[in-house]
Amino acid sequence: MKNEKPIPEEWQHLLMKALDEALTQEEQSRFEQLLESSTVFRHEWREFSAVHALTKKVRYKEPQGEIWDMYQTNVYHRIERGLSWFLTLTGILILTAYGLYEFVTLFLADPAIPGIVKIGVVFLGSGLVALFFSVVREKLFIRKNDPYREVER
Repeated sequence: MKNEKPIPEEWQHLLMKALDEALTQEEQSRFEQLLESSTVFRHEWREFSAVHALTKKVRYKEPQGEIWDMYQTNVYHRIERGLSWFLTLTGILILTAYGLYEFVTLFLADPAIPGIVKIGVVFLGSGLVALFFSVVREKLFIRKNDPYREVER
């Protein structure tokens, strides 16, 4: 970078990279030049450094076990979660059905694609779907038969 008048975008870019400690050697020297050239930049660097240091100290406080258990047994929470899953799964089913329709009409019906490629893709897709359902079925079986399911923390 040349010794030119700094543009605000350049300063902001270098400032953010400096806070993340991700400056290259060239960027570090340019950043130091900018700091030495302007009291405004030095002031902004001190302020951002202080805020960055403060935010690094902030930690997420886990809710107490009783509060979390009470939240999970709340009727509103269960309805909200059930509705969310219903909407998500309905969207997945609609998009999957559309994708299968497009797959059949565009890919399998295309005479330019060799038959062996079509067979390979169908087998691969079928295998992945079967594997997915096998894993889901296993997880549901384990969850249903877990002897420690009712144990509270």
